[in-house]
Amino acid sequence: MSIHADRAATVGVVLMKSEEAQAVVEYCRDCDPSITVTDCGTYFLLQSTGDIRIPLPEVAEYLGKPLGLSRFLVVMSTYYGRVQTTDDEFVVTPEVTQFEGVQGAPAR
Repeated sequence: MSIHADRAATVGVVLMKSEEAQAVVEYCRDCDPSITVTDCGTYFLLQSTGDIRIPLPEVAEYLGKPLGLSRFLVVMSTYYGRVQTTDDEFVVTPEVTQFEGVQGAPAR
């Protein structure tokens, strides 16, 4: 894989430091060792060469109170990759899912 392909497959999420961000970090460290967590002082950087999946009900267990998508999005300052959300999960993926089935879309 070339360096450009490696970069294209890397995804990341930046979380402003908060109790919600700390709960996400603890969840990722415990449940998904493929996610690299870097403490950057005022924020956390989460990176992976695959999907970053943040199941909000599971993170809420670490937080000790409910965590909805709207509250999570307040803490998330940016991301790179392609985002998919549901009411209870935030996913960043390197996959070009929005182009699947579109004529002229790049082949995988």
